[in-house]
Amino acid sequence: MAQIGWLEKWTLRFAVVGLVFLAMSGFEGTLMRTQQAAPQVLEPMENLLANVRAGGDELTPTHLYYGMLTVHPIVGIYGFAYMAIMGAFYYLVPKLVGKPIKHPKLIPVNFFLQAGGVFLAWATGFFGVFNSLYTLYWPLPVYYDRVPLVASVVFIIAMAVVMINILLFGFNLFSTVLSKSNPHAISFGQFLASAFGINRLRRRLGRPAPADGPEYEDLPVFIVAVGRGSIDTAINAFVILSAGVLILVYGIAALLGRPLNPASIDPLLYKNWFWWGLDMVADGNVLMYTAGTWYLLVPLLVGRKLFGESVVRTVILFDLLVSMGVWSHHLLADTTQPGILQLISGQFITFGEMFTMGLTIFAILMTIWLARPVKMTAPLLFVLGSIFGFAAGGSAGLIQANIGLNVVLHNTQWVVNPHAHVLLMVGLGNLLFGVVYALLPMLTKLEARSRTLIKVHFWCWTVGTMIMTTAMGTAGSQGMLRRMLYFGGEYHGYMVVAVIGALVAAAGFVAFLANLVYTLGLPNILSLVLPQAWVEKRWGKAPASAS
Repeated sequence: MAQIGWLEKWTLRFAVVGLVFLAMSGFEGTLMRTQQAAPQVLEPMENLLANVRAGGDELTPTHLYYGMLTVHPIVGIYGFAYMAIMGAFYYLVPKLVGKPIKHPKLIPVNFFLQAGGVFLAWATGFFGVFNSLYTLYWPLPVYYDRVPLVASVVFIIAMAVVMINILLFGFNLFSTVLSKSNPHAISFGQFLASAFGINRLRRRLGRPAPADGPEYEDLPVFIVAVGRGSIDTAINAFVILSAGVLILVYGIAALLGRPLNPASIDPLLYKNWFWWGLDMVADGNVLMYTAGTWYLLVPLLVGRKLFGESVVRTVILFDLLVSMGVWSHHLLADTTQPGILQLISGQFITFGEMFTMGLTIFAILMTIWLARPVKMTAPLLFVLGSIFGFAAGGSAGLIQANIGLNVVLHNTQWVVNPHAHVLLMVGLGNLLFGVVYALLPMLTKLEARSRTLIKVHFWCWTVGTMIMTTAMGTAGSQGMLRRMLYFGGEYHGYMVVAVIGALVAAAGFVAFLANLVYTLGLPNILSLVLPQAWVEKRWGKAPASAS
């Protein structure tokens, strides 16, 4: 592998550790599917952990299941997705704006804080049996005996580290884009005015915006999407951090023998605040980051300018505005939630995402269509797979966002499988894999060596995930609840099919890892995350080392 630079090496490190977290998340997901389908298979592991104690109770299969269920999305989203995004954006943003990263010393800080915080959060679920079912609903983590108090405090500290780190990452991106290191600098005030469409509105009203520099929207469309998506990233981190601080205060007070009254906090107000912030990732940040990555990759892959570029900049603006008002679709079944919020925020504004994502997909597909004939490269194949995933998962989400249908589907396996898992695994997962395949030659001057393994990766991952999510979603439509461990053999047939699908998807992921090792060499990969001297002692000095 050719000698690579400092920034490229950190990008690869983020990618490698992100893939480790994906493997961890997938392993836990498969364990949970197996525990639903054939719990006797896991008896040896459960017996091995039988003497582990947490919160005064022996670790039981139920504890293990709910602990894994709680941290599973943390590892998948904040581990895999965010690590991959951080690495890719730290490489792509400075190249596209023509400026170096403003604070390069923050890059290794972001790496270690994100990886360490996610790992500690995972440990509280797998070993500490923190089992608040990933909602953090008030006052579940600090009031009920079922959730170990010590594990709650440690989990919140871990997530606070992650959220602070995300804010540092966003600060570094903003600082880079808005840096005054060249004559085309953009002030932060102008960025906000342009990002939220205020300058455009002023012009429409015949009141020109102050001419203190170029418009933010004049930057590459990828940067426009990253900037607007990072607004949601910062809001998400701040809101979840504030909820965590509240839980931490109550948790520490309880540990010190001076418990505070949880009734002082209105649970409904807490839920609205919590979901408003969390939805910045699910319905804002992900969509804008995804759209921006499509806007960047597809024109590069097909050799044609993005179709409707001036329009998609406006689409990204509407994505940002819509993301601010969709949180109530998580509370459609909450009888205490005001009906006007359920109708306007939960249903009508949520439907706005159908138009923004639909226009984005249309622009991407038209770009590919007008560029014919095109070569079906690995990155383009996975981009098309991600488009399919977002279309399928997004459609399932719109079904849930109907007040009538939500009565049937709310809190079932339908919500987290045809919607969430298809979006995250087929949509976002395929996109991030495509980014890895695209960046690999840019970073290392090497193409993935096995075309066969690429095809195995794509088809096994996509088809296996669809088998798994369809089986789980069908069970959900028949009444199978999420956040529920069944002991009576209910939905057994669906669970067996789901396990088969999960194993097929896992085979695709293994093919991907095998291709990376085949292409880069194991010593080169290990040298990214382990001491070079240790790798050379164990494996010998790799030719053209990545160091």
